[in-house]
Amino acid sequence: MNIFISFVGAGLLGLPYAFQRSGWLLGVICLAAVSTGNVYAMLLLVKCRKRLESNGYTGIKGYGDLGREVLGHRGEILVNVCLVVSQAGFATAYLIFIAANFQSITNGKAGRALIIYACVPILSLLVQFRDMKKLSPFSLVADVANLMGLSCVIFQDFEYNTHSDTIQAMDLTGMVYVTSVCIYSLEGVGLILPLESSCANREGFPKLLKQVVFGITIIMAIFGVCGYVAFGDQTLSPISLNLRGESAAFVQMALCLAIYLTYPIMMFPVSDVLENLFLSDSKLPPRRYCPSRTFRICIVLMTATIAYTIPNFGKFLELVGASICTLLGFILPCIFHMKVFPRSELKTWEYILDILLIVLGTIFGLIGTFDAILKLMESDEEVVVDSGEPLEL
Repeated sequence: MNIFISFVGAGLLGLPYAFQRSGWLLGVICLAAVSTGNVYAMLLLVKCRKRLESNGYTGIKGYGDLGREVLGHRGEILVNVCLVVSQAGFATAYLIFIAANFQSITNGKAGRALIIYACVPILSLLVQFRDMKKLSPFSLVADVANLMGLSCVIFQDFEYNTHSDTIQAMDLTGMVYVTSVCIYSLEGVGLILPLESSCANREGFPKLLKQVVFGITIIMAIFGVCGYVAFGDQTLSPISLNLRGESAAFVQMALCLAIYLTYPIMMFPVSDVLENLFLSDSKLPPRRYCPSRTFRICIVLMTATIAYTIPNFGKFLELVGASICTLLGFILPCIFHMKVFPRSELKTWEYILDILLIVLGTIFGLIGTFDAILKLMESDEEVVVDSGEPLEL
């Protein structure tokens, strides 16, 4: 369940639009390729930690610790900065999602600024928890709401399949976009080492990870294809904006609640890393250190401001997926693998695959990031017509 929760999030709701951009067949192919490469890279982190532990290195609990042992202090900083940016990016995407859906529910009567900054007070309280166990009740509510919302979306896909648009199988012009969204949707590399440590049978973790991610990939493929087939050229990002009828508001509220309560989970490592970086010189205990609480509130305000500045959910997914997620999910694990294991111990196919993922990841990261930045610089207008259907111009 923890592995499933680590991968399934708001990115799933952006897949139907990504498939509409690339075609359903190319979208499925890209999703499968990203999933396969992702699992391989994540298991490299587990493999590297086991080798370092066998050589006497201890205290490798997370991705940042592994970066420290492989690349030194600079490696730890690099990994932690990337993790902070990616996790904060996820949290920011959640606020963008909530704002877009509430505007759809209210037919545009509620302003984006009001919706986004109204989320800040309660979130500022939730991010103060320093023990993740205390967040478990909120996580349970989020899981139930998420399951209800996603299930309703699937059922409504069949109800709204009444258009006459041509469903494309492949459109190479959308390949970069759909790949970026797939990388974002499947990004969970930062939690792999803690998940592996928590297993009673750590030797069985690789098989378990492959099985769960395979199941998640199937679910994502079905969700993406069904959403695109249901709404055709009118598919929006996130897909919840396409929903109409009496149950549409309920589904959107359920998904917003799930995303809202998942926000403090995403920000949990962000607050810890940033506090260690900026407030570590304090001699007072963190729990009694007032600036620490103020600092966490400022982080929430920062994500809210970014969410207000970047209103387009789909473009934001592309930017985070193409940049930070590519580096964390593919490039760094392969570099670590080649640093920890001598060339003589690596099989030929492993060495070639590592080089291939590093080269392709770097090329794709540069192209995808550049493409995403150009699209973010384009002006977006959102118009709400009398029927309440948002149209992107």
